Amino acid sequence: MHITFLVSNLLSGGAERTVSYLSSYLANNGWNVTLLSISDDIFYSIDPKVELVTLSVPRGAKNRVQRYIHAFNRYYKTNKYLKENEPDVVFCMLPETSKYIFKRYQRSKYKLITSERNNPMFERSDIQEFKQKLFRACDGIVFQTERAKSFYSNEIGSKGRVIHNAVGNEMVYDLPEVSERKKKISAVGRLAEQKDYITLFKAFASVIKHYPDYVLEIFGNDNGEYAEYLKNEARNLGLDGKIIFKGVCRDAIVQASDSTCYVMSSKFEGMPNALMEAMAAGLPCISTDCPNGPAELIENEVNGLLVPVGDVAALEGAMLRYIEDPAFAENCGKNARAILRTHSIDVKAKEYAEFIEKVVNTKKDD
Repeated sequence: MHITFLVSNLLSGGAERTVSYLSSYLANNGWNVTLLSISDDIFYSIDPKVELVTLSVPRGAKNRVQRYIHAFNRYYKTNKYLKENEPDVVFCMLPETSKYIFKRYQRSKYKLITSERNNPMFERSDIQEFKQKLFRACDGIVFQTERAKSFYSNEIGSKGRVIHNAVGNEMVYDLPEVSERKKKISAVGRLAEQKDYITLFKAFASVIKHYPDYVLEIFGNDNGEYAEYLKNEARNLGLDGKIIFKGVCRDAIVQASDSTCYVMSSKFEGMPNALMEAMAAGLPCISTDCPNGPAELIENEVNGLLVPVGDVAALEGAMLRYIEDPAFAENCGKNARAILRTHSIDVKAKEYAEFIEKVVNTKKDD
């Protein structure tokens, strides 16, 4: 079986991490695996058994002419490679990368698989329209959650399978047991409106009125206009020195593993990798019960706490509960670690492999 994973880049992100561990698993189980990256940007390490091909097309553009040239090169170089190498299947983990091959694919011999990694309910109408067209035409779709699959028609859903992300960060498998939790609360995720850090900031501001020794550490890209807005809001709430923006760190989960708790305050998610890693690390976790993923991972008050989206008081109460009831917190953390078994790389990669084989072995007119 020759499979090519087509990605825009290999920067830090959930889709890229999935491609990293899945390509390694398949290559080590006898598959011919190529990782075709349009740009040269690489964050994750790639298994030496995986053929890494980079097309060296830059991500950014300084003007309209350069943007056109880059777009042409993405289209031309990608299709030229696929025509010359003839894989059995191309997997576009992110649907947007399929736009470079979509027209040629319809005249090709290879199968096309993609995945729905976001919450389609919250996407722009033009993106929804593109995905509907792509999903109807492609051969297979991986959905991260049951709710995401149910958004689409039976015609599309019948081509798909729900596969949760694996806990793909190998660091969590070797973390030692925490003997003493530090007076800090951690969050991991890009500084974007979707993550609703403002609600977290307000809840944390109330928490430290009771426990002033605590700090909030946030791991994620801290550059850009919205990041500056968040930093200003933190200052306006009197949280200078109490909220620490750590930036992107490869070992974020290691640094966060001895926190009192982990918080995800998102308005919506797909299947949140950062939350899964926090659970795997044995952290007492709090998440908003946002669509789609958290409720498929957390059983409230058993392996974590779920709170309503945007509810400052509920989020404050959940953090205080963990601080004030360490036995309950540790029990939630202990139960959360079961995700290492249910969502291991081997378990989830095997599910992917079975689905890919089924798609490749199904005739296009079946």
